[in-house]
Amino acid sequence: MKCLSNLTDQQLVHLYVNGDAEALSAIVTRYKDKIYTSIYLLVKDKYLAEDIFQDVFLKVINTMNKG
Repeated sequence: MKCLSNLTDQQLVHLYVNGDAEALSAIVTRYKDKIYTSIYLLVKDKYLAEDIFQDVFLKVINTMNKG
């Protein structure tokens, strides 16, 4: 696996849009804890938080693919 953790978000998005699936994994890994925790604190339900988290990243992916 390439070392993607040192790249900026913009660089990772560029790589992902150009076909590098590992770049998306790096983005998700970078933000998953903060986003999931924020969602969980709002909804106070583990399963609902997981569903919302997945929805958030599906929207992110769809937005990047449209760009």
